[in-house]
Amino acid sequence: MSELIFPAAAIAVTFFVVLPALTLISGGLLALRRRRTRRWPDFGGHGTFALLVAPTALPLLWLSSSALHQAEPEQGAAHCLVDHAESLTCLDAALLVGLMVISAVALLALRVWRARPAVALGALVEDAPLTARIAAIAAAHPGLRGLRARVMRRAPAPVCTVGWLRPVVILDACFARDADPAMIEAALLHERAHITGLDTLRTLVAQICLSVNPAGGWLKADFERWRQAREALCDGEAVRRGGEALALAEGILRAARFRCEGHTLAGASLLCGHDAMTLKLRVALLMDEPSAPARAWGRWILLGAALAALVIPHLPGPSALAYFHFEVERLLHVFL
Repeated sequence: MSELIFPAAAIAVTFFVVLPALTLISGGLLALRRRRTRRWPDFGGHGTFALLVAPTALPLLWLSSSALHQAEPEQGAAHCLVDHAESLTCLDAALLVGLMVISAVALLALRVWRARPAVALGALVEDAPLTARIAAIAAAHPGLRGLRARVMRRAPAPVCTVGWLRPVVILDACFARDADPAMIEAALLHERAHITGLDTLRTLVAQICLSVNPAGGWLKADFERWRQAREALCDGEAVRRGGEALALAEGILRAARFRCEGHTLAGASLLCGHDAMTLKLRVALLMDEPSAPARAWGRWILLGAALAALVIPHLPGPSALAYFHFEVERLLHVFL
């Protein structure tokens, strides 16, 4: 029974002390970023995404890596005061690793299940002639070659991108039939920008981080702002890739009037975006000038921090978790 004390204490401190503290700091940095952002689409950059996921992802990566290091043979003797008989592995740390893995798999499965499309795409009927027309339009543009696009009858949205690892663009048959080639091309370039930006996967990661974090509700408003700003950034990317701004604006408005209202498609990037104010801002920006591309510094800082969280616990010398483990075991011996 004593083997449960350290895993329970480590998880409690991580989730109810470390994560809320880092979330509070991240919320302050996001508020500062909002005030200093000169153009609304800039809030959809990689730096915003890093501030949304870092308070949850980095501590959990570090905790998992530290626990895995402590569970290695002969690593637990210096900080574990519980007698594990002849075992060379610290069972406390091994139990913590097991709990982390089981929880991660369960939460990922739950989030993926909740983010599944409201309408099973496999049950929809593909419109082969319109799919061939869309494929011909995509093949004629260098920026759309290799794009996976399908036209479906009664699709859950006029134009959307679904899929986390191999995204595919879905167009509603009625929308594709009435849209001219310039509108289709601009819409596909917009969705292509979502695909190259890994937006469906990043949205899933952010949703998981915010749902796991007890203080994640503090960042949900900024998460929605990030998603809306991403739409404007993808608009600008579509225009820079050769799409017609007027055709894209017309496609956005037609998609909003056509079928977007009353439809929800979790885990997808929708051409029509979110609310009426966002649509007005996007159209105004398209009529003005395309948004500048998002800077990549936030992406590299997040990747570097994640790598550090995984590597630092395995460097020579005791880690912070080792000291915490020792103190938990010492207090356990004092009071029990």
